[in-house]
Amino acid sequence: MKTSSIVFLVASGGLFLSSYLALANRHLSQSQQWAGTAVGMTSPIRACRVSACNIFHGRYPILYAQFTSATSLVLAFAEREKIQESVEAYRLIPLSQNSNSQDLVALKTGHSSTVVGFAEQQRPIIEYRIHLEFSSAMDAESKYRLEFPGQTLEPVIISYSDNAVSPSIQVNQVGYLPQSRKTAFVGNWLGDAGPMTVKQRDFQVINTSTMATVFEGELQLAAKHDLWSGNDVFQVDFSALQEPGNYQIRVPGIGRSDTFKISADVYAEVFSKTFRYFYHSRNSTAIEAPYAERGYERPSGIPQRLSGFIHSSARNESANSNLMTSDFRPIFGGWFDAGDYGQYVVNAAPVWHFFSTGFDIDQNALAADNMNIPESGNGIPDMVDELEWGMNWLLDMQDISDGGVYSRLVPLRWDDSLPHEVNSRRYFFEKTTHATAAFAAAASIHSRLLRDISAEKSAAIVHAAERAWSYTYSQPNWPAEGDRYRNAKGVHAGEYPDKSSIDNRMWAAAELYRTTGRKDYYDAFIELYKQLDIDPTAYVSFKDQALAGCWALLMAKQDGREVDIDLAEELRKHVIASADWLIRKSDENPYRAAMHQYPGFTGWGSFAQSTRASIPLLQAYHLTGKDIYSERAKEMTNSQLGANPQSISYITGIGIRYPMHPLSKLSQFDDNEKPLPGIPVNGPHFHLPALWPSTKSVNNTYYPNEKISASPGEADYTEDVFLHAYPVLRRYVDAAPLPPMSEPTVSEYAQTVVAYGLLGSDRF
Repeated sequence: MKTSSIVFLVASGGLFLSSYLALANRHLSQSQQWAGTAVGMTSPIRACRVSACNIFHGRYPILYAQFTSATSLVLAFAEREKIQESVEAYRLIPLSQNSNSQDLVALKTGHSSTVVGFAEQQRPIIEYRIHLEFSSAMDAESKYRLEFPGQTLEPVIISYSDNAVSPSIQVNQVGYLPQSRKTAFVGNWLGDAGPMTVKQRDFQVINTSTMATVFEGELQLAAKHDLWSGNDVFQVDFSALQEPGNYQIRVPGIGRSDTFKISADVYAEVFSKTFRYFYHSRNSTAIEAPYAERGYERPSGIPQRLSGFIHSSARNESANSNLMTSDFRPIFGGWFDAGDYGQYVVNAAPVWHFFSTGFDIDQNALAADNMNIPESGNGIPDMVDELEWGMNWLLDMQDISDGGVYSRLVPLRWDDSLPHEVNSRRYFFEKTTHATAAFAAAASIHSRLLRDISAEKSAAIVHAAERAWSYTYSQPNWPAEGDRYRNAKGVHAGEYPDKSSIDNRMWAAAELYRTTGRKDYYDAFIELYKQLDIDPTAYVSFKDQALAGCWALLMAKQDGREVDIDLAEELRKHVIASADWLIRKSDENPYRAAMHQYPGFTGWGSFAQSTRASIPLLQAYHLTGKDIYSERAKEMTNSQLGANPQSISYITGIGIRYPMHPLSKLSQFDDNEKPLPGIPVNGPHFHLPALWPSTKSVNNTYYPNEKISASPGEADYTEDVFLHAYPVLRRYVDAAPLPPMSEPTVSEYAQTVVAYGLLGSDRF
């Protein structure tokens, strides 16, 4: 008995997102049907929101057919057994009246599979793909009958257009600055058959207002069988085009790119939406009109009666012996750290570093007072106002009796609701040396930012910073140096483990010196600096604040504080070495994004959040004035905004295709079809930590799959592994149950905000 034939197809890409969901639902087998709220789906929603895609109705085994070029086609199946292995099993029959048209026979067949989302109880939804490359090109604007000789499948009708938006052309979907280097990429992957053949090497840039060709050039081969993407990577360079406008790139035989713009304000929307996510992440307040994005209002934060209790484990360590006597102490303000409703001092503190670094580099670029938050229009930069909301919470995390700072405010288990619906207690956990030193650094910065706004408040906050500093020396290190913090039994919140507090204290000493000018802080910095080997490959994060300390003391010198000339030169070299390392890493990757130091490894923001690399590059530009640093910082935006193998913008609400299912409970449990805009997801991850069933299922589903021989948490990153693996940069699944791919933190928000705020300024 034959499978029922197709009754309808879509070739124009004109469906709304809800229609795609409905289609996807109908294509799932009985065991894969959506139940309740879907928790993520990468395709066909993601893969087929381009006009080169044919989506099939009904319970036909083929979910969609997507053209990747005039000679290449991808077929997606929900069931593996429907895929035929033989090349001869696939043939295209032209339906036009053109007598010159001939049947097309598949010359090359490749296979791949991946998880594209999750149904109820986090059951993986698997998509099986066959990649076909035919003997000759299809006729433009033509229909074909795809036949399956020797199979029990009815033929299907598919439509090819040479003017359709093609997934094989990857472009920054937001756009480019007029004076910047402008690059896009061409290429695709045929599963285990390797790279798609690219025969045509010329390209045109078309003004979409006039449809006139305004620029022409040749594709340049950037990488042959690139291990990260699986394809031959061709670079499109149209840097000479500087005229503002809306454009598309056309490659004959492949199709068109998404529309993008060239404009001096190209980053304005990205800056605004990423910054405003801080407002939506505020705790202890209503998020309401006119400040909230329409549809994302909520009546309050987590109920005050639940925040916060001192957890019993916080009483068991010597460093925490001087606790307040009350079991409950109210707490107010701050931002939710990540996808959940935890709040962590060590991960919030870097926000002050990134915001203040932005002010150091170009204060005017970040001085806007009209970003539509409740404090807008008060004569204070909105970024400072946002920091004020965070500082209110940080100050409440400090024990006023001894100056120590509790490390975090979290529930025992995560809540699955909106903040105002939470009904579980939130607890203070140990006062740690790491958290206390990070607080001292952040408070010092905040005091400095308020100096000309409120001298009284500035003095009070620096006093709190100095008391925190005293605590780090008056109490034994907790955890002890070399030990990492671990959850108490029954606690399932994030640990943010860190084996050393030396870098935190060095950063605090530098910020305190910059703010107060006291020599004892300068001396403390030198003492701590001598104990560290500064790692130029370490991003500033909760785990490594050393480069933040280097920058702070350099800026203290810029402010007029006395700093030894030789020491200043050493610190300068550390900052520049970090930028130079990022340039070398971006040189190794044909998509020009800085990668993790392990070959081909990505994850936890190392590719999708490529703009985090922009900060060290812009710091180096500030110190040297060399254009290579500012230009590379601009290039880092491309991969985040769509110029990547999956042709997706990794920031919600930005670009044409963007994540719909980030790990953000603020979006998961509201009534909106789309997520809150401005969330920079982490993106591709080579080998997910097998801590949860969801991540394990993804690792086991990839085909082709790598064989990793390594201890837990450490992969054998060899070239051979990548050559025979599902490509690293195609391993993003738009699904909330995959934290390494989908969950950013306030630290990543801050880096993204500052990068786009600075890059949109006249200085760059």
